[in-house]
Amino acid sequence: MTMKVVGPLRLRQEACRLDFLLNTALNGNEEAMLSLGKIDHIHIRVTDVAKAINWYQRVLGLVADPRYKQTQTAPHNEVMLVNASSTVRLAIGETDVPICEPGPVAFVVGGQDFLEWIDQLAGERVTTRSGETIARDSVRNHQFFCSISFCDPFGNPFEIVSYDHTG
Repeated sequence: MTMKVVGPLRLRQEACRLDFLLNTALNGNEEAMLSLGKIDHIHIRVTDVAKAINWYQRVLGLVADPRYKQTQTAPHNEVMLVNASSTVRLAIGETDVPICEPGPVAFVVGGQDFLEWIDQLAGERVTTRSGETIARDSVRNHQFFCSISFCDPFGNPFEIVSYDHTG
């Protein structure tokens, strides 16, 4: 028996195909629900960004991720902190009023799934924080990734992020 060596992309495609087949078998239909990837980052609001960066670095070992330098200025005004293995990311943003409510939880998906999520959210008439129904023009381009922000019916904020885009 000869084993064929395949690259990571082929393995990922095969894993997606097996996941689809499993979902189809479990659900009994071919209309499998879209799947979110892992959590990409969580937004944290603080009253002093410099003090927060110092604390997160000293206590949790998180440092500013240079890939997100463009998010440190308007309109984002956030510093993305990351652990050494890039598996944990916190988007630190400044607020005038001390609050202890969570910022958006951001999920990451692939490029095609990102487009399908936009359509899914629009079809469900999900809204942005400002009350606008999600549409393709709701996408924010952050240079090397894109995101779409929305809220659940209770006002809890979420994002879906994709690093697979062109332009």
